[in-house]
Amino acid sequence: MQPIRISIFHTNDMHGHLEAMPKLSHFARRLRAEAEAQGRLAFFWDGGDAEDRRVRACSVSKGVSFQPIMNAMGYTLAVVGNSISLPYGPQAMAPVAARARFPILGANLRDGDGPLTPGLRTHSFVPLPGGLRMGVVGLTAPWGNFYEMFGLHLPDFITVARDWVAALRKEGAAPIAILSHMGLREDKQMADAVPGIDFIIGGHSHVLLPEGEVVNGVLIAQAGSYAEHLGRLDLTLDAASGAVLECSARALPVPANEPPDPAVLEAMAAAERETEGLLARVIGTLQGPMSLDHFGECGIGSLAADAVRERMNGEIAIVASGMFHKPLPGGTVTLGMLDAASFSSANPGVTLVTGREILAALEKGLDPAFTEQTPKAFRGTPIGMPQISGMIVEYDPERAVGQRVACVLVQGAPLEPERAYRLAHTDAEVAEKIGYMALAEGQSAQYEVPTILREVMEDYIQRRSPVPMPDGGRWVRVQE
Repeated sequence: MQPIRISIFHTNDMHGHLEAMPKLSHFARRLRAEAEAQGRLAFFWDGGDAEDRRVRACSVSKGVSFQPIMNAMGYTLAVVGNSISLPYGPQAMAPVAARARFPILGANLRDGDGPLTPGLRTHSFVPLPGGLRMGVVGLTAPWGNFYEMFGLHLPDFITVARDWVAALRKEGAAPIAILSHMGLREDKQMADAVPGIDFIIGGHSHVLLPEGEVVNGVLIAQAGSYAEHLGRLDLTLDAASGAVLECSARALPVPANEPPDPAVLEAMAAAERETEGLLARVIGTLQGPMSLDHFGECGIGSLAADAVRERMNGEIAIVASGMFHKPLPGGTVTLGMLDAASFSSANPGVTLVTGREILAALEKGLDPAFTEQTPKAFRGTPIGMPQISGMIVEYDPERAVGQRVACVLVQGAPLEPERAYRLAHTDAEVAEKIGYMALAEGQSAQYEVPTILREVMEDYIQRRSPVPMPDGGRWVRVQE
Protein backbone atom coordinates (compact mmCIF):
# COMPACT_ATOMS: atom_id res chain seq x y z
CA MET A 1 0.00 0.00 0.00
CA GLN A 2 1.27 3.44 -0.91
CA PRO A 3 1.80 5.82 2.02
CA ILE A 4 -0.73 8.63 2.47
CA ARG A 5 0.74 12.06 1.82
CA ILE A 6 -0.90 15.10 3.37
CA SER A 7 -0.24 18.86 3.27
CA ILE A 8 -1.90 21.03 5.90
CA PHE A 9 -1.71 24.73 5.07
CA HIS A 10 -2.36 26.98 8.03
CA THR A 11 -2.59 30.56 9.28
CA ASN A 12 -2.87 32.21 12.68
CA ASP A 13 -3.35 35.67 14.17
CA MET A 14 -4.29 37.48 10.96
CA HIS A 15 -6.20 40.03 13.08
CA GLY A 16 -8.32 41.33 10.24
CA HIS A 17 -5.50 42.48 7.97
CA LEU A 18 -7.76 42.65 4.93
CA GLU A 19 -5.07 44.30 2.85
CA ALA A 20 -3.00 41.09 3.05
CA MET A 21 -5.59 38.31 3.30
CA PRO A 22 -6.64 38.20 -0.40
CA LYS A 23 -3.02 37.62 -1.47
CA LEU A 24 -2.51 34.99 1.21
CA SER A 25 -5.69 33.25 0.10
CA HIS A 26 -4.56 33.14 -3.53
CA PHE A 27 -1.15 31.83 -2.44
CA ALA A 28 -2.78 29.13 -0.31
CA ARG A 29 -5.21 28.17 -3.06
CA ARG A 30 -2.37 27.89 -5.57
CA LEU A 31 -0.25 25.73 -3.26
CA ARG A 32 -3.19 23.51 -2.34
CA ALA A 33 -3.85 22.89 -6.04
CA GLU A 34 -0.20 22.03 -6.62
CA ALA A 35 -0.19 19.65 -3.66
CA GLU A 36 -3.32 17.91 -4.89
CA ALA A 37 -1.83 17.62 -8.38
CA GLN A 38 1.06 15.75 -6.75
CA GLY A 39 -1.36 13.27 -5.23
CA ARG A 40 -1.37 14.82 -1.77
CA LEU A 41 -4.42 15.48 0.41
CA ALA A 42 -4.60 19.21 1.12
CA PHE A 43 -6.33 20.94 4.04
CA PHE A 44 -6.50 24.56 5.19
CA TRP A 45 -6.65 25.33 8.93
CA ASP A 46 -6.66 28.52 11.00
CA GLY A 47 -5.07 28.84 14.43
CA GLY A 48 -7.39 31.58 15.69
CA ASP A 49 -7.72 35.38 15.77
CA ALA A 50 -8.40 35.82 12.07
CA GLU A 51 -10.86 38.57 13.03
CA ASP A 52 -10.25 41.86 14.82
CA ARG A 53 -12.70 44.41 16.14
CA ARG A 54 -10.81 47.25 14.39
CA VAL A 55 -12.46 45.85 11.22
CA ARG A 56 -15.97 47.28 11.12
CA ALA A 57 -17.45 44.06 9.76
CA CYS A 58 -16.32 42.55 13.06
CA SER A 59 -17.11 45.34 15.49
CA VAL A 60 -20.63 46.07 14.30
CA SER A 61 -21.67 42.41 13.99
CA LYS A 62 -19.45 40.88 16.69
CA GLY A 63 -17.66 38.86 14.05
CA VAL A 64 -20.66 37.41 12.19
CA SER A 65 -20.25 39.47 8.99
CA PHE A 66 -16.57 38.50 8.78
CA GLN A 67 -17.19 34.77 8.40
CA PRO A 68 -18.09 34.80 4.67
CA ILE A 69 -14.54 36.08 4.07
CA MET A 70 -13.15 33.05 5.89
CA ASN A 71 -15.49 30.82 3.91
CA ALA A 72 -14.25 32.34 0.66
CA MET A 73 -10.64 31.63 1.66
CA GLY A 74 -11.49 27.93 1.76
CA TYR A 75 -10.76 27.01 5.37
CA THR A 76 -11.63 23.47 6.38
CA LEU A 77 -11.04 23.77 10.17
CA ALA A 78 -10.34 26.46 12.78
CA VAL A 79 -9.80 26.89 16.49
CA VAL A 80 -11.50 29.69 18.39
CA GLY A 81 -9.16 32.52 19.30
CA ASN A 82 -9.84 35.44 21.61
CA SER A 83 -10.71 38.12 19.04
CA ILE A 84 -14.46 37.44 19.36
CA SER A 85 -14.99 35.25 22.43
CA LEU A 86 -12.98 37.46 24.79
CA PRO A 87 -14.19 40.98 23.90
CA TYR A 88 -17.81 40.06 23.18
CA GLY A 89 -18.18 37.00 25.36
CA PRO A 90 -18.29 33.29 24.49
CA GLN A 91 -22.01 33.73 23.80
CA ALA A 92 -21.05 35.57 20.61
CA MET A 93 -19.51 32.44 19.12
CA ALA A 94 -22.80 30.69 18.30
CA PRO A 95 -23.88 33.09 15.51
CA VAL A 96 -20.28 33.25 14.25
CA ALA A 97 -20.06 29.45 14.02
CA ALA A 98 -23.49 29.29 12.35
CA ARG A 99 -22.15 31.46 9.52
CA ALA A 100 -18.91 29.48 9.12
CA ARG A 101 -18.79 26.58 6.64
CA PHE A 102 -16.11 24.78 8.66
CA PRO A 103 -15.97 23.45 12.23
CA ILE A 104 -14.63 25.77 14.93
CA LEU A 105 -12.95 23.92 17.80
CA GLY A 106 -12.42 24.90 21.44
CA ALA A 107 -12.50 21.93 23.81
CA ASN A 108 -11.61 23.99 26.90
CA LEU A 109 -13.93 26.97 26.37
CA ARG A 110 -16.41 25.82 28.98
CA ASP A 111 -17.20 26.16 32.66
CA GLY A 112 -15.30 23.29 34.28
CA ASP A 113 -17.02 20.07 33.27
CA GLY A 114 -20.07 21.94 32.02
CA PRO A 115 -21.34 22.09 28.46
CA LEU A 116 -19.17 23.48 25.70
CA THR A 117 -19.76 27.03 24.51
CA PRO A 118 -22.59 26.79 21.94
CA GLY A 119 -21.39 26.72 18.36
CA LEU A 120 -18.03 25.17 19.15
CA ARG A 121 -16.80 21.58 18.94
CA THR A 122 -14.28 19.81 21.11
CA HIS A 123 -12.66 17.91 18.24
CA SER A 124 -13.01 16.92 14.62
CA PHE A 125 -12.38 13.75 12.65
CA VAL A 126 -10.79 14.27 9.24
CA PRO A 127 -11.53 11.32 6.92
CA LEU A 128 -8.50 9.74 5.24
CA PRO A 129 -8.17 6.96 2.63
CA GLY A 130 -8.64 3.37 3.71
CA GLY A 131 -11.10 4.20 6.47
CA LEU A 132 -8.52 6.07 8.56
CA ARG A 133 -9.43 9.20 10.48
CA MET A 134 -7.17 12.00 11.65
CA GLY A 135 -8.28 13.33 15.05
CA VAL A 136 -7.92 17.04 15.83
CA VAL A 137 -8.49 18.63 19.26
CA GLY A 138 -8.89 22.42 19.54
CA LEU A 139 -7.73 24.45 22.55
CA THR A 140 -7.81 28.18 23.23
CA ALA A 141 -5.97 30.51 25.61
CA PRO A 142 -7.66 30.86 29.03
CA TRP A 143 -6.49 34.46 29.62
CA GLY A 144 -6.02 34.02 33.35
CA ASN A 145 -9.40 34.43 35.02
CA PHE A 146 -10.85 36.86 32.49
CA TYR A 147 -13.49 34.43 31.25
CA GLU A 148 -14.93 34.24 34.78
CA MET A 149 -16.85 37.44 34.14
CA PHE A 150 -18.76 35.44 31.52
CA GLY A 151 -19.42 32.62 33.98
CA LEU A 152 -16.66 30.32 32.72
CA HIS A 153 -13.91 28.76 34.83
CA LEU A 154 -11.87 27.12 32.09
CA PRO A 155 -10.51 23.67 32.95
CA ASP A 156 -6.78 22.94 32.90
CA PHE A 157 -5.75 22.72 29.25
CA ILE A 158 -3.21 19.96 29.87
CA THR A 159 -5.91 17.79 31.44
CA VAL A 160 -8.32 18.53 28.60
CA ALA A 161 -5.69 17.70 25.99
CA ARG A 162 -4.67 14.48 27.73
CA ASP A 163 -8.27 13.30 28.09
CA TRP A 164 -9.25 14.04 24.48
CA VAL A 165 -6.08 12.65 22.94
CA ALA A 166 -6.61 9.42 24.88
CA ALA A 167 -10.28 9.32 23.87
CA LEU A 168 -9.50 9.83 20.18
CA ARG A 169 -6.79 7.15 20.30
CA LYS A 170 -9.33 4.80 21.84
CA GLU A 171 -11.67 5.51 18.92
CA GLY A 172 -8.91 4.56 16.50
CA ALA A 173 -7.95 8.03 15.29
CA ALA A 174 -4.49 8.33 13.75
CA PRO A 175 -2.70 10.63 13.50
CA ILE A 176 -3.77 13.04 16.27
CA ALA A 177 -3.19 16.78 16.12
CA ILE A 178 -3.75 19.74 18.41
CA LEU A 179 -5.03 22.88 16.72
CA SER A 180 -4.04 25.40 19.34
CA HIS A 181 -4.57 29.05 20.17
CA MET A 182 -2.68 28.62 23.41
CA GLY A 183 0.69 30.15 22.53
CA LEU A 184 4.09 28.58 21.93
CA ARG A 185 5.00 28.17 25.59
CA GLU A 186 1.82 26.25 26.31
CA ASP A 187 2.19 24.22 23.12
CA LYS A 188 5.61 23.10 24.37
CA GLN A 189 4.07 22.17 27.71
CA MET A 190 1.50 19.99 25.94
CA ALA A 191 4.18 18.32 23.85
CA ASP A 192 6.06 17.44 27.03
CA ALA A 193 3.09 16.42 29.17
CA VAL A 194 0.54 14.80 26.86
CA PRO A 195 1.40 11.43 25.29
CA GLY A 196 0.01 10.55 21.88
CA ILE A 197 0.17 13.94 20.13
CA ASP A 198 1.66 13.70 16.64
CA PHE A 199 1.88 17.42 15.83
CA ILE A 200 0.63 20.83 17.00
CA ILE A 201 -0.43 23.71 14.78
CA GLY A 202 -0.50 26.79 16.96
CA GLY A 203 -1.22 30.47 17.29
CA HIS A 204 -1.80 33.27 19.82
CA SER A 205 1.86 34.13 20.48
CA HIS A 206 2.47 35.51 16.95
CA VAL A 207 5.65 33.46 16.64
CA LEU A 208 7.18 32.70 13.26
CA LEU A 209 8.72 29.23 13.21
CA PRO A 210 10.44 28.97 9.78
CA GLU A 211 10.79 25.18 10.00
CA GLY A 212 8.72 24.41 13.06
CA GLU A 213 10.15 23.26 16.36
CA VAL A 214 10.35 19.71 17.70
CA VAL A 215 9.64 19.22 21.43
CA ASN A 216 9.65 15.73 22.91
CA GLY A 217 9.28 14.29 19.42
CA VAL A 218 6.25 16.50 18.63
CA LEU A 219 6.49 18.95 15.72
CA ILE A 220 5.06 22.39 16.56
CA ALA A 221 4.22 24.77 13.71
CA GLN A 222 3.24 28.44 13.85
CA ALA A 223 3.16 30.98 11.00
CA GLY A 224 3.76 34.40 12.52
CA SER A 225 0.92 36.91 12.21
CA TYR A 226 -0.99 39.46 10.11
CA ALA A 227 -1.32 37.20 7.03
CA GLU A 228 2.33 37.73 6.11
CA HIS A 229 3.18 34.01 6.03
CA LEU A 230 1.45 30.76 5.14
CA GLY A 231 2.30 27.70 7.19
CA ARG A 232 2.74 24.32 5.51
CA LEU A 233 2.98 21.05 7.40
CA ASP A 234 3.69 17.94 5.30
CA LEU A 235 2.88 14.45 6.58
CA THR A 236 3.58 10.99 5.26
CA LEU A 237 1.44 8.33 6.93
CA ASP A 238 1.47 4.56 6.96
CA ALA A 239 -1.61 3.62 4.91
CA ALA A 240 -2.56 0.74 7.20
CA SER A 241 -2.20 2.31 10.64
CA GLY A 242 -2.07 6.07 10.11
CA ALA A 243 1.28 6.20 11.91
CA VAL A 244 3.39 9.23 11.02
CA LEU A 245 6.39 8.20 8.93
CA GLU A 246 7.60 11.70 8.06
CA CYS A 247 6.63 15.17 9.29
CA SER A 248 8.03 18.58 8.38
CA ALA A 249 6.97 22.20 8.62
CA ARG A 250 7.71 25.45 6.82
CA ALA A 251 6.51 29.03 7.10
CA LEU A 252 6.32 30.50 3.61
CA PRO A 253 6.31 34.30 3.08
CA VAL A 254 3.46 35.44 0.87
CA PRO A 255 5.07 36.72 -2.36
CA ALA A 256 4.78 40.47 -2.83
CA ASN A 257 3.59 39.98 -6.41
CA GLU A 258 0.96 37.36 -5.52
CA PRO A 259 -2.37 38.44 -7.06
CA PRO A 260 -5.41 38.78 -4.78
CA ASP A 261 -7.99 36.01 -4.66
CA PRO A 262 -11.08 37.20 -6.60
CA ALA A 263 -13.39 35.12 -4.39
CA VAL A 264 -12.05 36.85 -1.28
CA LEU A 265 -12.33 40.32 -2.84
CA GLU A 266 -15.94 39.54 -3.69
CA ALA A 267 -16.61 38.30 -0.14
CA MET A 268 -14.99 41.42 1.31
CA ALA A 269 -17.18 43.63 -0.88
CA ALA A 270 -20.28 41.70 0.21
CA ALA A 271 -19.27 42.01 3.86
CA GLU A 272 -18.80 45.75 3.36
CA ARG A 273 -22.26 46.09 1.83
CA GLU A 274 -23.79 44.11 4.68
CA THR A 275 -21.93 46.21 7.21
CA GLU A 276 -22.92 49.49 5.57
CA GLY A 277 -26.54 48.44 5.78
CA LEU A 278 -26.19 47.82 9.50
CA LEU A 279 -24.28 51.05 10.08
CA ALA A 280 -26.88 53.18 8.30
CA ARG A 281 -29.57 52.36 10.86
CA VAL A 282 -30.74 55.48 12.71
CA ILE A 283 -30.74 55.08 16.48
CA GLY A 284 -31.82 58.56 17.61
CA THR A 285 -30.98 62.25 17.73
CA LEU A 286 -28.80 64.47 19.89
CA GLN A 287 -29.76 68.06 20.73
CA GLY A 288 -26.13 69.10 20.39
CA PRO A 289 -22.67 67.73 19.54
CA MET A 290 -20.90 65.47 22.03
CA SER A 291 -17.26 66.57 22.24
CA LEU A 292 -14.28 64.30 22.88
CA ASP A 293 -11.40 65.17 25.20
CA HIS A 294 -9.23 62.39 26.58
CA PHE A 295 -7.78 64.66 29.24
CA GLY A 296 -10.81 66.60 30.36
CA GLU A 297 -14.56 66.42 30.83
CA CYS A 298 -16.31 65.89 27.50
CA GLY A 299 -19.76 65.38 26.09
CA ILE A 300 -19.45 61.84 24.78
CA GLY A 301 -17.73 60.69 27.98
CA SER A 302 -20.42 62.23 30.19
CA LEU A 303 -23.17 60.71 28.05
CA ALA A 304 -21.56 57.28 28.31
CA ALA A 305 -21.05 57.59 32.07
CA ASP A 306 -24.69 58.60 32.50
CA ALA A 307 -25.81 55.67 30.34
CA VAL A 308 -23.69 53.14 32.26
CA ARG A 309 -24.84 54.50 35.63
CA GLU A 310 -28.50 54.29 34.62
CA ARG A 311 -28.11 50.85 33.05
CA MET A 312 -26.42 49.35 36.12
CA ASN A 313 -28.37 51.32 38.72
CA GLY A 314 -25.23 52.85 40.17
CA GLU A 315 -24.96 55.80 42.51
CA ILE A 316 -21.96 57.00 40.55
CA ALA A 317 -20.11 55.94 37.40
CA ILE A 318 -16.57 56.04 36.08
CA VAL A 319 -15.76 55.36 32.42
CA ALA A 320 -12.31 55.52 30.81
CA SER A 321 -11.84 58.22 28.17
CA GLY A 322 -9.72 55.83 26.12
CA MET A 323 -12.80 53.92 24.98
CA PHE A 324 -13.84 56.83 22.77
CA HIS A 325 -12.29 57.44 19.35
CA LYS A 326 -14.39 60.20 17.81
CA PRO A 327 -16.90 62.83 18.97
CA LEU A 328 -20.58 62.60 18.03
CA PRO A 329 -22.15 65.38 15.95
CA GLY A 330 -25.47 66.87 16.93
CA GLY A 331 -28.62 65.78 15.18
CA THR A 332 -29.29 62.33 13.73
CA VAL A 333 -27.08 59.54 15.04
CA THR A 334 -26.62 56.31 13.12
CA LEU A 335 -25.15 53.07 14.37
CA GLY A 336 -22.14 53.79 12.16
CA MET A 337 -21.49 57.11 13.88
CA LEU A 338 -21.77 55.52 17.30
CA ASP A 339 -19.57 52.58 16.34
CA ALA A 340 -16.90 54.93 15.01
CA ALA A 341 -17.10 56.96 18.21
CA SER A 342 -16.77 53.92 20.47
CA PHE A 343 -16.02 50.41 19.23
CA SER A 344 -14.86 49.26 22.65
CA SER A 345 -15.90 45.77 23.64
CA ALA A 346 -16.03 46.61 27.35
CA ASN A 347 -19.00 45.20 29.29
CA PRO A 348 -20.98 47.28 31.81
CA GLY A 349 -20.82 46.28 35.46
CA VAL A 350 -21.44 47.45 39.00
CA THR A 351 -19.34 46.94 42.13
CA LEU A 352 -19.61 47.96 45.79
CA VAL A 353 -16.54 50.07 46.52
CA THR A 354 -15.58 52.37 49.38
CA GLY A 355 -15.23 56.12 49.13
CA ARG A 356 -11.54 55.65 49.79
CA GLU A 357 -11.22 53.41 46.71
CA ILE A 358 -13.12 55.91 44.58
CA LEU A 359 -10.81 58.71 45.73
CA ALA A 360 -7.74 56.61 44.85
CA ALA A 361 -9.19 55.86 41.39
CA LEU A 362 -9.82 59.56 40.75
CA GLU A 363 -6.27 60.41 41.81
CA LYS A 364 -4.87 57.77 39.47
CA GLY A 365 -7.00 59.26 36.72
CA LEU A 366 -5.20 62.59 37.24
CA ASP A 367 -1.70 61.11 36.95
CA PRO A 368 -0.26 61.88 33.48
CA ALA A 369 2.23 59.01 33.77
CA PHE A 370 -0.81 56.70 33.79
CA THR A 371 -3.38 58.55 31.68
CA GLU A 372 -1.05 59.22 28.75
CA GLN A 373 -0.36 55.53 28.18
CA THR A 374 -1.82 54.09 24.95
CA PRO A 375 -2.52 50.41 25.68
CA LYS A 376 -3.19 48.01 22.84
CA ALA A 377 -6.67 47.30 24.22
CA PHE A 378 -7.76 50.87 23.41
CA ARG A 379 -6.65 50.65 19.76
CA GLY A 380 -4.68 53.88 19.58
CA THR A 381 -6.24 56.11 22.22
CA PRO A 382 -4.71 57.07 25.58
CA ILE A 383 -6.27 55.81 28.82
CA GLY A 384 -7.17 59.40 29.63
CA MET A 385 -9.02 60.95 32.56
CA PRO A 386 -12.08 59.21 33.99
CA GLN A 387 -15.41 60.42 32.67
CA ILE A 388 -17.82 60.56 35.60
CA SER A 389 -21.51 60.61 36.46
CA GLY A 390 -23.31 61.21 39.76
CA MET A 391 -20.49 63.20 41.33
CA ILE A 392 -18.59 66.47 41.15
CA VAL A 393 -14.84 66.44 41.60
CA GLU A 394 -12.86 69.56 42.50
CA TYR A 395 -9.18 69.18 41.70
CA ASP A 396 -5.98 71.18 41.49
CA PRO A 397 -3.70 70.00 38.64
CA GLU A 398 -0.80 71.95 40.15
CA ARG A 399 -0.67 69.80 43.27
CA ALA A 400 1.60 66.80 43.59
CA VAL A 401 0.44 63.60 41.88
CA GLY A 402 -1.75 61.66 44.29
CA GLN A 403 -2.90 64.80 46.10
CA ARG A 404 -4.80 66.59 43.37
CA VAL A 405 -8.41 65.86 44.39
CA ALA A 406 -9.61 68.62 46.70
CA CYS A 407 -13.25 67.62 47.16
CA VAL A 408 -15.71 65.01 45.91
CA LEU A 409 -19.47 65.38 46.10
CA VAL A 410 -21.66 62.35 45.46
CA GLN A 411 -25.13 63.48 44.46
CA GLY A 412 -24.56 66.67 46.47
CA ALA A 413 -23.12 65.04 49.62
CA PRO A 414 -19.42 64.84 50.54
CA LEU A 415 -17.74 61.55 49.70
CA GLU A 416 -17.48 59.34 52.82
CA PRO A 417 -14.21 57.37 52.84
CA GLU A 418 -15.55 54.28 54.60
CA ARG A 419 -19.00 54.16 53.06
CA ALA A 420 -19.77 51.59 50.31
CA TYR A 421 -21.06 53.02 47.04
CA ARG A 422 -22.59 51.30 44.03
CA LEU A 423 -20.02 52.17 41.36
CA ALA A 424 -21.10 51.60 37.76
CA HIS A 425 -18.24 51.05 35.32
CA THR A 426 -17.05 48.68 32.62
CA ASP A 427 -14.46 45.95 32.88
CA ALA A 428 -11.87 48.39 31.49
CA GLU A 429 -11.80 50.61 34.58
CA VAL A 430 -10.92 47.68 36.86
CA ALA A 431 -8.70 45.78 34.41
CA GLU A 432 -5.11 44.98 35.29
CA LYS A 433 -2.61 47.60 34.05
CA ILE A 434 -5.18 49.84 32.32
CA GLY A 435 -7.79 50.29 35.07
CA TYR A 436 -8.12 53.13 37.55
CA MET A 437 -8.67 50.64 40.35
CA ALA A 438 -7.98 47.00 41.14
CA LEU A 439 -10.69 45.00 42.85
CA ALA A 440 -9.67 43.25 46.05
CA GLU A 441 -10.05 39.52 46.56
CA GLY A 442 -13.70 38.76 47.16
CA GLN A 443 -14.77 42.12 45.74
CA SER A 444 -16.54 40.95 42.62
CA ALA A 445 -18.20 43.03 39.94
CA GLN A 446 -21.58 42.09 38.55
CA TYR A 447 -21.40 42.37 34.76
CA GLU A 448 -24.08 42.40 32.10
CA VAL A 449 -22.74 40.20 29.32
CA PRO A 450 -22.42 40.03 26.40
CA THR A 451 -23.65 43.67 26.28
CA ILE A 452 -20.91 46.13 25.27
CA LEU A 453 -20.51 49.86 25.90
CA ARG A 454 -21.73 50.90 22.46
CA GLU A 455 -24.97 48.96 23.02
CA VAL A 456 -25.48 50.67 26.38
CA MET A 457 -25.10 54.06 24.71
CA GLU A 458 -27.34 53.00 21.81
CA ASP A 459 -30.13 51.98 24.17
CA TYR A 460 -29.76 55.21 26.18
CA ILE A 461 -29.99 57.38 23.04
CA GLN A 462 -32.97 55.45 21.68
CA ARG A 463 -34.95 55.81 24.91
CA ARG A 464 -34.13 59.48 25.52
CA SER A 465 -34.08 60.80 21.96
CA PRO A 466 -33.76 63.70 21.37
CA VAL A 467 -30.97 63.51 23.96
CA PRO A 468 -30.11 66.81 25.67
CA MET A 469 -26.56 67.86 26.36
CA PRO A 470 -25.19 66.23 29.53
CA ASP A 471 -24.82 68.43 32.58
CA GLY A 472 -21.41 70.07 32.70
CA GLY A 473 -19.20 71.05 35.61
CA ARG A 474 -18.44 67.49 36.75
CA TRP A 475 -14.70 68.15 36.92
CA VAL A 476 -13.99 71.55 38.47
CA ARG A 477 -10.49 72.99 38.49
CA VAL A 478 -9.58 74.88 41.64
CA GLN A 479 -6.39 76.53 42.88
CA GLU A 480 -5.10 76.95 46.39
